Amino acid sequence: MNSPIGEFCQRMSRQLALFDPQPLKQFRLMAMPELKRRRKEKKLTLDALAQIVGVSLSQIQRFETGEREPKRTELEALARALDCSIPELLGEEAAGAKTPPRRGDLLPVPLVGRTAAGIFREVVEFDDAEPDYVFEPEDEDFPKARRFALTVEGDSMDAAIPPMPDGARVVCLDFDQTGQPFIEGMIVVVQRVREGGHLREWSVKQIELHDDEVWFCPRSTNSKHKPIKIVNDPSNEQWGSIEVIGLVRDVSLRVRVPRMRLSR
Repeated sequence: MNSPIGEFCQRMSRQLALFDPQPLKQFRLMAMPELKRRRKEKKLTLDALAQIVGVSLSQIQRFETGEREPKRTELEALARALDCSIPELLGEEAAGAKTPPRRGDLLPVPLVGRTAAGIFREVVEFDDAEPDYVFEPEDEDFPKARRFALTVEGDSMDAAIPPMPDGARVVCLDFDQTGQPFIEGMIVVVQRVREGGHLREWSVKQIELHDDEVWFCPRSTNSKHKPIKIVNDPSNEQWGSIEVIGLVRDVSLRVRVPRMRLSR
């Protein structure tokens, strides 16, 4: 028998899902450089293309960086707007089209940005950034789910297990593609938007389940960070401004090597 909180979490998962349940495999682990190139060739801003296609500005940006995979209908609309075919838009007919390299058994994971609690950045900040890649072994539990990496800024998760201090890197799975409901203790990446999607915050949080609420909680030595609490009410204004975009699977931190002081 399903518990009320289990049913609630399933509804929340569906409400907050970002990605099409039938993703286009051509986009896994890569961005859409051809979309960005053709948009700029036509001198279209992110906002202008979004209005033509009928999606939000932030959606176009996520398509370009590979953070989200377009649905078939969105691909068709993009191709019409840019006067090209879908294969051309996917880069399948581009001469010398490049794919992310592999390193032995390690797979490329796009490093798509930074996650920092309480910091809302303009979407245009990400417009001209070419994706870098980190290399990770295949995720054996979710081998078909798309992955992306984020760099942690600030101290909102420095007391988590494992700790995620400033400068750490988290490797995440597309939350919807995992097929998982919200589970107590799960660590996720939460996206909040303001001003119609022009400002965006990514932050890492740990899930707590409370009766008719889901809390997205910081795990910090800094008491200024507070949980995001979502009630079981689709009319609540938070439903339109928050999404769960990733399930955190790996955390890494590069050790800084101190520089040698030269004697004079």
